[in-house]
Amino acid sequence: MKTIFRSMVLFLLMASVVKLDAQEIKNFPRVRMLLMETQLAEIKKNIVIDNRNIQKFDQIYRDYILEIAELNSRYKGLVSMEANLGNMSDPEIEDNFVRQTEKTKRLLIVREKYFYEFKMVMKPGEIIKMYRIEREIVKKVQQEMKNRAKTR
Repeated sequence: MKTIFRSMVLFLLMASVVKLDAQEIKNFPRVRMLLMETQLAEIKKNIVIDNRNIQKFDQIYRDYILEIAELNSRYKGLVSMEANLGNMSDPEIEDNFVRQTEKTKRLLIVREKYFYEFKMVMKPGEIIKMYRIEREIVKKVQQEMKNRAKTR
């Protein structure tokens, strides 16, 4: 039953995200909210949080996701370094590299900030586990988007 529920939620999430056609998720609050709620539900199923701290965890996590979304929106238009950069000039590649590096640094600062916030309601090992679960969900969604883009 648990697997069926997860599969259904993941399918609905991916179906919603695929409709975006590579547009910024920030412009689609319903999709962003669905992704956040899916991540939050999956995380709460797989990590240990004292019942007294669940509401506090929910608020910290929502703030964390909104800050990450804001950071991502500031750096939209970046090209993956694994992408074929043959269509870009050297100055464009350099600018892209510098902006990606800035984004990565800022992301690390946000993660560090929220590590200490999360530490108020859960153990450090559970925080690392939470980050891993979050990455796995995002990877699944991204892979599904790539697969669906190929079939178009």
